[in-house]
Amino acid sequence: MCGICGAIRTDQAGKVNPAIIQRMMAAMAHRGPDDEGIWTSKDQTVGLGHRRLAIIDLSSLGKQPMGNETGDVIVVFNGEIYNYRELRQKLTTKGHLFRSRTDTETLVHLYEEEGESIVTKLDGDYAFAIWDARNKRMLLARDPAGVKPLYYMQTKGWFLFASEINALLHSGLATPEIDEEAVYHYLTYLVAPPPKTLVRSILKLPIGSALSVNQETGEVSFWRYWEPLPGLMETDANNLDEEFEDLFNQSVRKRLLADVPVGVLFSGGVDSTLNALSFQREITPAKVRTYSVGFSDAMDYDESETAREMASLLGTEHYETKINVKDAMAGSSNLVRFQDEPISDPVSIPLYFVTKLARETGTIVLHAGEGADEIFCGYPKWSRLIRDNRLLWKPVSCLPPMVGRLLYWGLKLFPRDAMVAKIADALRRRGLNQEFFISSAVAYYESEKQSVLSQDFKNRMSGVDSFEVVRPLYERIRSALPTATFLQCITFIELNLRLPELLLMRADKMSMANSVELRVPFLDRRLIEFALSVPESFKLRNAIPKEPVKRLASRTVSAEKIYKPKRGFGVPIREWFQGELKIRFKEMLDDRRTEADAFFNLPAVISRLDHGPKTTREAFQLWVIYNFLNWRRELVSRVNPLFD
Repeated sequence: MCGICGAIRTDQAGKVNPAIIQRMMAAMAHRGPDDEGIWTSKDQTVGLGHRRLAIIDLSSLGKQPMGNETGDVIVVFNGEIYNYRELRQKLTTKGHLFRSRTDTETLVHLYEEEGESIVTKLDGDYAFAIWDARNKRMLLARDPAGVKPLYYMQTKGWFLFASEINALLHSGLATPEIDEEAVYHYLTYLVAPPPKTLVRSILKLPIGSALSVNQETGEVSFWRYWEPLPGLMETDANNLDEEFEDLFNQSVRKRLLADVPVGVLFSGGVDSTLNALSFQREITPAKVRTYSVGFSDAMDYDESETAREMASLLGTEHYETKINVKDAMAGSSNLVRFQDEPISDPVSIPLYFVTKLARETGTIVLHAGEGADEIFCGYPKWSRLIRDNRLLWKPVSCLPPMVGRLLYWGLKLFPRDAMVAKIADALRRRGLNQEFFISSAVAYYESEKQSVLSQDFKNRMSGVDSFEVVRPLYERIRSALPTATFLQCITFIELNLRLPELLLMRADKMSMANSVELRVPFLDRRLIEFALSVPESFKLRNAIPKEPVKRLASRTVSAEKIYKPKRGFGVPIREWFQGELKIRFKEMLDDRRTEADAFFNLPAVISRLDHGPKTTREAFQLWVIYNFLNWRRELVSRVNPLFD
């Protein structure tokens, strides 16, 4: 894993000053501490930069930017291509010469053969840019699952890209203006939905997508080369368990490819246990390195003992660290800076500290369990959603929208409890011709936002509704599959939004803050396609979430340990808001009152702080606001005074 960046002049008039590339690279030094490189075209209208985290072929032959023999195809690459050896063999038979053992060099020669269709030939987790000097075009691509980030921007006479928003801001060419609509959606989804970021001039490339820039015209062409749709793989109904086992073991095997130590992020839960089991079979008699994190000030959230016991049972070489609120607050400035844009999942905090431990103990690559819940229906909440869809939403969706609106207003006369609120929300959505589901993790629903937003911000956002973020996703899956079930729809939405832009970005940003690469075996493209193609009853057998994963793990570990109720990777955010975090938040509000007042109803926010969050969700809502204001103060204002 690395950091990449580049710039193209599209006005036929100016040149790319290498200092611009150098500034962008410097902002991403943590992504690549082992080397750096800059390339500029002969006419100085194109510049590429790279910060290297050496994982495959540690020699200087792996230096990037990397080109072909004639220098008219140049690549900067972040990630791993797991089928590069097979591709390399085919390319060699066609006469291509290789100087290194890197997967990057395979991209160079594959592009010579395939051009922009190269994206359909790759198996991996990646973000890359390829400059084609013959055709004056730049190709950018992001992997199917969205494991690696890629951001870009256009301004007069320029096109720029980078692995981080921060790098583009440091170019000096980004207009440092906050996208207020993105902020509004962030308050619902905990992250800016693609292609938006919280910086108006900067966009993110969605999953499974590519774009091509024509230097001569400045035209940008965008296309999706892969989507997480059901039915992409033929499966054998009589051998689904065996197919899953084979695909998962293949995925783990591919992700062991490295010339540096590899370990596993380990909670002792079923995902990390299955990951470690498969890993161990591949490297026996060596021991798997496992890493866990716990909380010294909140034992109810501390899973370190569970992880330690499971690691002992599996015989791993186990490492653990413990943190508390003082650790989190002491590192908050770094955490915000490395987040790049607010990623308001507090799990970012323990992720930062456990990957820091891995780096300190010499492990450069870690396997993580992200994606298992999304592709195998592992969240207990999903079972409840399926039930509510059947019992509540289906009857409500039969109502004309006008009737839905009338009944919604009628319900306002009744006392509010959880059930009335759920029915009211369903009626409100029907009245607006909206769907039942938007995300598995919602901070503020539309009605909840109104109580915490300033009147000016509400006025500016008049007519904006965060459901419109997911409406195109519903339209895309129903266009491709008119008979899509409710579970297929919510899986498609999660794989396009929450998983890549929240969960995978918290993993990428926090691990790369410590110069550690995270790999995700459950998100191998073929494994995703398998999971989306099997019957729903296979994933939810006997209403047990993630049943295939548990069934496979229980072949080695006792069913009692594997089938225990799911315990999410929680953070004691509510407890922290009772003390140190509350103090820090109020100090920030006092210090930056004018900025906060531009977006939020400060008396309402302060009242919530003073009374203390009564539930984890209320604490979660406060965290979303705190994280945004912290980002604005600590990161953006430091990059450019125009944010002040």
